Amino acid sequence: MASVPSVDVETSSNQVDPEVSASRWWPTGAFVIGAAFAVAGFWIGLGRLSDNSFFTHLATGRLILDHGIPRTDPYSFTANGEPWVVQSWLASVVFAWTDSWFGAQGLRVLAGALTAGLAAMTWRLTRPAHTIVGRILIAAAVVGIGGSTWAPRPLLFGLLCVTLTLLAAEKGLDPRWLVPVFWLWVNCHGSFPLGLVLLGCLWVGRRADGDSGTLEWRCLKWAALGTALGAVNPLGPALLTFPIRLLGRFDVLRQVVEWQSPSFSLGWTRLFLLEVAVAVVALVRRPSYRSALPLVVFVIAALLGARNIAVASLILVPGLARGLADIGSVRATKRSPAAGIALAGIVLAAAVIAQSALSQPAYDLATYPVEAVAWINANHLRQSGTHLVTSDSNGNYLELLSGIHADVFIDDRVDMFPKSVVADLVTLIHGGLDWRDVLDRNGSDLVVWGRAKPLTALMAESPDWRILYQDADWSIGCRRGAELGGTGNLSRC
Repeated sequence: MASVPSVDVETSSNQVDPEVSASRWWPTGAFVIGAAFAVAGFWIGLGRLSDNSFFTHLATGRLILDHGIPRTDPYSFTANGEPWVVQSWLASVVFAWTDSWFGAQGLRVLAGALTAGLAAMTWRLTRPAHTIVGRILIAAAVVGIGGSTWAPRPLLFGLLCVTLTLLAAEKGLDPRWLVPVFWLWVNCHGSFPLGLVLLGCLWVGRRADGDSGTLEWRCLKWAALGTALGAVNPLGPALLTFPIRLLGRFDVLRQVVEWQSPSFSLGWTRLFLLEVAVAVVALVRRPSYRSALPLVVFVIAALLGARNIAVASLILVPGLARGLADIGSVRATKRSPAAGIALAGIVLAAAVIAQSALSQPAYDLATYPVEAVAWINANHLRQSGTHLVTSDSNGNYLELLSGIHADVFIDDRVDMFPKSVVADLVTLIHGGLDWRDVLDRNGSDLVVWGRAKPLTALMAESPDWRILYQDADWSIGCRRGAELGGTGNLSRC
């Protein structure tokens, strides 16, 4: 009988080298760079709270937690009782719940987590570029643009859904996950149709390239199912039709800066132009209809409305990554203790950034009439139900302070306010000839307006109005003879 050779257990090929096994726990250099971008995104989200739209979303979330979702406008005297679809109800609830448990600083941490996720997902989507040079260039452009567009609004949830949609279309996520993704998207932000348009572009582009487009079609079907299921919510199908109704008011939307074409006078808009230029070069380098269609469609959308730049900058990433593939030779895929040490340093830096940021006041209200409003409240000038007129952004600020008792002239919900009210705001902003008629028509006796703005000068010169208060930035005007509800010489203007 043949002898069986002995096996040295210590040198058997089935044994794993302890050094190799240990190395599996170390991160790669690419992972460390991605972590650095995530920290950069975290820093963006930790900024002090100053976005005027966020103020109303937070106030609405508080209202929902206390009384349920409002179906009519609860905040203004010009549109009170008008039908209102709270299309970002779920995001508002998340904001309010976070605020109730962790305070305003908790809101900053939440925003930081969302923007860190956006930056990390951006880095993940650059993977087809293979080498570090191309990946860093792409991610740096997107995060740079995000520094000015990733504000703590429900749009952040929408942007995360954009990246998850792209990840599914790039074989990085099971397409079935798009069902809950699109349900959340429908209930958090009205931009969800862009996800369906994106997947449609990718499918058509893949077919034009001569491929079957099976993956893109699967993604589109699951996304459509998730969108349809989005109608299962406290407001019903109204959320699905909201984007159509919103675009039906395009003449009003064109009065809003973020719905207008970008002027490209700011650094972040110019950075987007650079990203588009590089995307065109990448497309020439690696021609593909699958990359070209999203590029054309979403760049046009961004040129029509500045608010679409944040979405477009993310959607361009996969095409950029494929077009810039293999630039340079460094891939940083090796695991090493040095990478682990670098990752630990990045985590420490994130902790330091968070501690430093959160040591500052949560809100930055430098652009709002804080002292002027405090003066009005201290002197009880609205006790008689006096109607206060101020700008739309200041209306959001008043809603943050007073919720349903704000009784504002207007805020930035141009999708809800009657067109006549929006037109009145435009007249007041430009100091139009019929400014008196606007104030008369709305029964306005008190106006808080920028000190250097035309309307303030008109009130100062008018025999029917006088300036009650001024600070460095703001003025308060009142209609002569109006009952203000204050005490002493402030009871009547």
